[in-house]
Amino acid sequence: MSTFYGQVEGCAQTPATRRGTANSGIRVSAQSYEGSVIVSMREPGQVRIELADSSSFYGSCIFDGSIRQLASIFEGADALDNNIGHYFKEEKTA
Repeated sequence: MSTFYGQVEGCAQTPATRRGTANSGIRVSAQSYEGSVIVSMREPGQVRIELADSSSFYGSCIFDGSIRQLASIFEGADALDNNIGHYFKEEKTA
């Protein structure tokens, strides 16, 4: 059963997809002549982001932590209470 799921969209008519298991994880790289951004997930909720100054599948780690931590870096401490909060909050029961 897949733990991770990825999609890439480009010049093809439909997006390509890949799955990753808890054992394999998933790793994706968006590359250009200016550099690469590499994102990997090995555990649910955990993400690692790397940058490379060339077209590469490996780079220097700039972040290694939870999705919650990443969200707070980009949107401030209240990020999970604002527009992306619904992805992380547990549903409240009445």
